[in-house]
Amino acid sequence: MKLSLFGVGDAGTRLLNEFVQGEADTGRNFTNGNVLAFNTAAEAFGEATVIPEERQILIGDTHPEVNQYVDPENDDPESAPGEGEAAPSEGSTAPGVDGDPDLGATIAGDELPEIRRALDLVDDTEVDAAMLIVGLGGGTGAGVGSVLLEELKSIYESPIYVLGVLPASTESDQRALTAARALRTFVPMADAVLPVDNDAWRRDADPLAEQYDRINEAVTTRVLSLFAAGETEPESVSEMRIDPADMRRTLAVGGLASIGYSTVEVETDSDGLLASLWRLLGLADETPDTKTDAATIKRLVRRALESKLTLPCDITSADRVLLILSGPPGDISRKGFETGRYLLEQETTTVEVLAGDEPVPSASTITATVLLSNVTDVPRIDELQRRGVDHLPDTETASESGSTTDGNSEDHGFEFRDGGVDPDEAEPATESDADSTDGAAGSDAGSAAAADEVIDDDADEAATADAADNEVADGDESVESKPATADSE
Repeated sequence: MKLSLFGVGDAGTRLLNEFVQGEADTGRNFTNGNVLAFNTAAEAFGEATVIPEERQILIGDTHPEVNQYVDPENDDPESAPGEGEAAPSEGSTAPGVDGDPDLGATIAGDELPEIRRALDLVDDTEVDAAMLIVGLGGGTGAGVGSVLLEELKSIYESPIYVLGVLPASTESDQRALTAARALRTFVPMADAVLPVDNDAWRRDADPLAEQYDRINEAVTTRVLSLFAAGETEPESVSEMRIDPADMRRTLAVGGLASIGYSTVEVETDSDGLLASLWRLLGLADETPDTKTDAATIKRLVRRALESKLTLPCDITSADRVLLILSGPPGDISRKGFETGRYLLEQETTTVEVLAGDEPVPSASTITATVLLSNVTDVPRIDELQRRGVDHLPDTETASESGSTTDGNSEDHGFEFRDGGVDPDEAEPATESDADSTDGAAGSDAGSAAAADEVIDDDADEAATADAADNEVADGDESVESKPATADSE
C-alpha cells in the first residue's frame, strides 16, 4: 500500500525520519518520496537526518507567541521538551508553542496558504492513502495536526489515517488533557487512528527521552510490516497477496486500531549440496521436512496476538482483523494460512478476518503482523481520559485569565478551533461505515456504545458528581459530555 506521510511536531518528525530510514533499510518503497514534516520549532528538524530539507516545513516562526530561542546550555535536541516528553517546569518556555494546542491550531489556521503550498509537493495520485503522524500530548502535534487533518480530509478522496503517540503516565496532566482532546478531534475525522502507548514500551529504569530511538524503531517496524507489505521488487509470486483494498476494508470501520507483531527463525536445510542436487534432479522429496509446518505458523500468530501491542487492548473487542505473513515462500503454506486465520477467529471472536502473504525468498525469518481494527476496550484510553477530566477544573479556572482551553461548551473543550469538525456534526456515514464518535461500526450498536464509553464515560461521571454537590459553575457544560449520537468517522 502506497502512503503519503505527514509528520507534525517533534514526535511526528522523529517518527517520519525513522520511516524514511526504514524504507531505505528494507527496500520497501511505500511513499515514493511523498513525505512532509511540519513543526513550529526549527530545532526539531535537527533530528530530520534523512528528510529532504525542502520537505521540512517551519510554520509560525514569525508569530509573537512562538518561541524559537534555544537555551545554549540546553541545546541538545534529545533533552529538549518535545511531543512525547514531560512538560517544562513552571516558568520555563519550550521551543515552539510550549505545549499549547490552541496556539498551534491558531497558527496553522493563519498559515494555511503556506501549508497548502507545501502539500503541493505531495503527489496524491501516486498513493492509496495518507497517514498523519503526531504526538497526541504535544501542542504542535495535537494543535497543528488537527488543522492539517481537516485540510487533508478536504482535498484527499483516499483514506486518512492517524498514527498518534500517547503521553506516558509519568508526563503531566496537561499533556493527558491535550491527548484526550486530540482523540476527541481526530477519531471522528480520521478513517482510523492507530495510537502508540508510550507506557507499554518504556522501561522504568531509563528516562523516556533516552528510549525514543528504541520505541520509534519498534513502531516503524510494525507499521512498515503492515502497510508496506509487498512494496518491494517482486522476487516471488504471492499466493494470497494483500492489496490496498484489503487494508481499506479492514480499517473502514474506523475508531482505534492496534498492531501485534512476532517473528520466528526459519529452519535451514542442513542436508548438504548432494541432497539439494537430488531434489533438483527429481530424485528426492521436493518438500523437505524442514519446511515450516502449520503448527509453527499457529504458534507464531498466537505470539503476535500476545505480544506487546502498539495499543494494549482487549482483542475480543476488535471488529475486523488482518493477518500478514512475511518470509520465504517455501515456508508459508496455505494450510498455515488457514490455521492462523482460524486461530484469529477463535481468539478475537470475529469472523471478519483477512489474511495475505509477502514472499521474501532471501528472508531468514517468518513474520506475523496482526491488525486489530476498531478496538473499543482500551484501559489506557480510559485512564488518559480520566486524568484529562480531573485536570479540567484547573484549566477552566485558568481560562478566566487567558487559558489555552477554548470556551466552546458544546464540545467540552475537546476541539482546537472553532472551524474544526464537531463529532456531532460530521458527515453521515454509509451503513457499512462507522457511526459513533469513536468510529464504531454502524451495523454494531453494541460496539458503538462501547466506543462512546471509552472516550466519554469519565467526563459524564465528573459532571454528574459536580451537579450532585450543587457546585456547578456557569461554564460546567464544558466538562459534561453530551450523549453520543450516530456520527461518521
